[in-house]
Amino acid sequence: MTEPRWKPLFRTKESTITKILASPAFLESRERAAVIMDDPAALRQLAHVVEKVDHTDAPLSAVADRVAAAVRFLRARAEILDVDAAASPSAHQRAATSPPVAGQSARVRLIVAALHYLITPVDLVPDFRAGGYLDDVLLLSWIFGAAVNELEPFQDDDQP
Repeated sequence: MTEPRWKPLFRTKESTITKILASPAFLESRERAAVIMDDPAALRQLAHVVEKVDHTDAPLSAVADRVAAAVRFLRARAEILDVDAAASPSAHQRAATSPPVAGQSARVRLIVAALHYLITPVDLVPDFRAGGYLDDVLLLSWIFGAAVNELEPFQDDDQP
């Protein structure tokens, strides 16, 4: 007697985070992040818009402290870019042509892209639908884990 092979119907070839990273919405956020990450005004604007998102309710409350740290990170990066530009008018041009530290630059871009994805209402799971922020929380958790060294100085130790 041959038993039928059991195979779960919910099993997929790709993980959820892989699907989010490969989604058109995140790819668009990554493209925009490449421009935003070197523009102090754009970084401040992104930080301002992210702060307006309600982080008090689930599921975003799970990553609210790290989102706040990422907003502080964006503002600090904008300040550094402003100081560099003020120190030398050609500093921005040098920054654009000099090779960045590959890992750090990639993680900064991922942080910016993740926050841009957060404010994009129509992404893999549109934010206006029930459970719409679940994909955002998964993405933010994964990226905040990958960029823990960049965000650690901006964590608020006073929060529980």
